[in-house]
Amino acid sequence: MFKLTEERLGRILVLVSAGLFLLVWHIFALRTSPLILPGPDAVATRLFSFVASGRAWPHILLTTQEILAGFAFGAVLGVGCGTLAAEFSIARRVIMPYVIITQALPKFALAPILVIWFGFGMGPKVIIAALIAFFPLLENTYLGLTSTPKEHVELFRALRASRWFTLTRLRIPHAVPAISSGVRVALMLSLVGAVVAEYVGANKGLGALIIVSQGTLDTELMFVAFVLLTALGFTIDKVHGLAHRIVMRRLYGRTAVDADSAAGHVSV
Repeated sequence: MFKLTEERLGRILVLVSAGLFLLVWHIFALRTSPLILPGPDAVATRLFSFVASGRAWPHILLTTQEILAGFAFGAVLGVGCGTLAAEFSIARRVIMPYVIITQALPKFALAPILVIWFGFGMGPKVIIAALIAFFPLLENTYLGLTSTPKEHVELFRALRASRWFTLTRLRIPHAVPAISSGVRVALMLSLVGAVVAEYVGANKGLGALIIVSQGTLDTELMFVAFVLLTALGFTIDKVHGLAHRIVMRRLYGRTAVDADSAAGHVSV
């Protein structure tokens, strides 16, 4: 007998809402010009031909490279600075004021000057993506490391554990869920940063494809770029989710339920 669980209900609602969205889109497309709003069938046909011809892959691959490179640099800086700020009070006093100052400056405002300094290649896009990914990783790393239960820290001190041993065997394992949440946010922000940076100066990439389609009034191609960006972001998020489950199971238990219930209990 079919049992409607909460998970199945959620999947059904997702499919129903997607169908309603496409229906509303189709109705509005019939009432307006294709130049303003092409129909979902026209976009799907153009998407298939654009991907099948191979013209989409150079744009997808370049944008993906910019996202991953920017995220990698942002992750190294964010996790590193977050760890220093959590472990050393002097580092926290030095780092945090600069972090606040840099966050007050919109990163996208730097794109034009970065293009002047580094040209129209990958450099400016990677830098913008790294700057945007930096803060959520720093913040989540700092919060994760400083939220270690005091009784656990006191136990390690009583056992005369070194600072490095306490960091690697207690604080970091306890901070993994928080860092993983920061990674998820940083990946999505890296995508946004890379694409918006392509708006300023690029001849290849999904962001550049949107600008080109806007200049030529090719609305169908613009919607194709939107769909490809959505698919790319969805794929990146799913890969992160898979990696998150693997890491959590390795650290805390064999199942996702075990991982969630044991996240606050790190073995010594």
